This record gives sequence, C-alpha cells and structure tokens, in this order.
Amino acid sequence: MSVMFEVRPGVYRKNVQIAHIYGVRPGAPRYMIGMPDSERDAFKHLLLLCLPHHAEVDDRRTGERLYPAEVLLEWKRKHEGDNNVALNRIGPVDEDAFMEYVAEIFEPPLKRLESIADRLEKTGTINADAVVELRGIVSALTDNPVGIDARSIRILTDAVGVLGGRSFPRTVAHFSEAANTMMKAVRRLPDR
Repeated sequence: MSVMFEVRPGVYRKNVQIAHIYGVRPGAPRYMIGMPDSERDAFKHLLLLCLPHHAEVDDRRTGERLYPAEVLLEWKRKHEGDNNVALNRIGPVDEDAFMEYVAEIFEPPLKRLESIADRLEKTGTINADAVVELRGIVSALTDNPVGIDARSIRILTDAVGVLGGRSFPRTVAHFSEAANTMMKAVRRLPDR
C-alpha cells in the first residue's frame, strides 16, 4: 500500500484512511453494543487502509461478512509485526492530527530519493537502512498510478553510479531488482 502517491508531477495525495475495526455507529459493520468510544477509538482497534480497501471493509452489505473483526485484527498484527504490542498501548487517536502526522513522515518518493542520493554521494557506501528505504521507494513508485518519471530514474541511476566505484560488489543484489524496475518504467514512459 502506498501511503502517498503522485497524482501529477510534484503533487502528492494521501492514499490511506483510519479504519475502525469495530463500527462507530449502530448498523455499521462490526459495531459492538456497549463498547466505549475510548476503547473503539484506541489505536489497538484502528487500522490504516488504502481508500479502496477501507470502502470495501466498511461496505454495509458485505463488510462484516467478508471482513470480520478477527480478520482485521490479524491484518493489523501482521503489518505491525514486533511493534504491535507497543502500539496497542496507544489510547484514543485524533484522526485529523494522526493523518497530518502520516503525511509529514511519508515524504514523496522523489524527495526521499534525492536525500538518499545525497547521502550516497557523500559517503560512497550504502547501509542496510538505505537499502530498505530504496526498496520502499521502488515499491511506492511501482504502485504509483502515474508511474515513475524520468527524473526519478536519473536519480536512481546516479545512486547506482556513486556506488559502482566503491562498493557495488556488495550491493549488486539489492540493485538488480531496482534496475529491473527502472527498465520496466523506462518502457512505460511516453516518447518525448
């Protein structure tokens, strides 16, 4: 799931909403009579979902049957991994404030690429965190409905070039996937 996606060059939009695992109002999927608001709105009963999945999970006709609370709680456990226990201690969440925070921490992919390229240029090496970040960016750009642009491809290519002189043998496996993704993206770019 891409948290942010580019709707047109340089313009990004959030692609997530907070979904309540237990419905907010009577008649909503998975509504539990007697559940206090503070319990229902606690982080342990909230899930970030992309816009299409949120609508499907909360569909009044099929949401509860196709997505019972147990399924959503399992999704949450899987996505949060080892952080689930700590995150479950967070109490009620202000949705507007939380979504603003999400938008701030998920920089657009191009800005993240520029930051990584700057670090690579200075150090000439890549660490595990940068590899994880690059994989996330490649994934975000691959999922991006607009597609990867020529500037992003140049930045990735520059990053590979910086690494090529000093530590490329160590990172070739990490970049082979990025190279394949870039080649696919180049073929999707309109001829100019």
